Amino acid sequence: KDPQTKTYKLKYGTTLNASKTPEMSPLDDNNLTRNLINGFIALICILGLVGNGRTIYLLAFSIKRNPFTTFILNLSIADFGVLTSLILAAIVVVVSPLYKDTYIDQTFFFLFFELFSFTYSASQFLLTAISLDRCVAVLFPLWHRCHRPQNLSTLVCSFIWILSFLLSALHYILYQTNSFGRSPVLYQLIVNGLLCTPLMVGSTVTLWINMWSKSQRNQRKLLTIILLALLFFLLFSLPIYVLYVFYHFGFRHAVLLTIGIGCATLNSSINPLLYFLVGRKKRGKDQPRTSLKMALQRVFGDEQESSEGSFSDGSKL
Repeated sequence: KDPQTKTYKLKYGTTLNASKTPEMSPLDDNNLTRNLINGFIALICILGLVGNGRTIYLLAFSIKRNPFTTFILNLSIADFGVLTSLILAAIVVVVSPLYKDTYIDQTFFFLFFELFSFTYSASQFLLTAISLDRCVAVLFPLWHRCHRPQNLSTLVCSFIWILSFLLSALHYILYQTNSFGRSPVLYQLIVNGLLCTPLMVGSTVTLWINMWSKSQRNQRKLLTIILLALLFFLLFSLPIYVLYVFYHFGFRHAVLLTIGIGCATLNSSINPLLYFLVGRKKRGKDQPRTSLKMALQRVFGDEQESSEGSFSDGSKL
């Protein structure tokens, strides 16, 4: 009755083959390229899970909390969720040919994709909030240090998680009612991109200009981290948006879509590496290696030190 019984085409750019589809040889050029890219994505996911997991543990239990580390902790949780959803979805796609019931495959894949949509939106909103918070700190330092509510970071993070959940819930409703065509998540991606991308670009330019000023010298590492995170997000998030839009309108190339997913994986995995590289200290012959904990303290301690230093020197205010 339904032409999708032989090949169930999911609405998210992935196809689950049931049984009566022609098999591709592993040595086929496109299939081999996809397998190599998928292997690379799996490796990056594992490394990203380890890095984000370690960052979450240190920021939650080992490092003194401040308003800025609250943002970073929530960002690491969101990135951890993105990587988890990608790995689980990949497992479903790999094992799906072993089962004849495509409904179960579709259900699990849909749940994991909803987790991806939820956490990826949260990650994008959190990074936007971080960039705006730093812009306010740079442009209005007196207000930021004296009048900024102490629990503002917690409230903003809570709002972002609720907003991301509501967007995913809306996507689920649109999917169930078959509204807005074949792929309702496209509209969520467009809304996220149109809302967050201009703010990120503006924040990046503002922070870049103010980074080299003398008044921001004591926060150089912190601003470097934010700038690199923003640049990598803008670079790695663009392919998956463009490719998904193309896929929605009929341009379907599995290898390109896999590359887009790989870029999203890199985006969610790279932040712990940035924290370590920027926060590490040049090691002498007899000095021990810098740990991730020391790097995090060195980078995110700039926020506390800059505030204390500003009150001791009125000229900085």
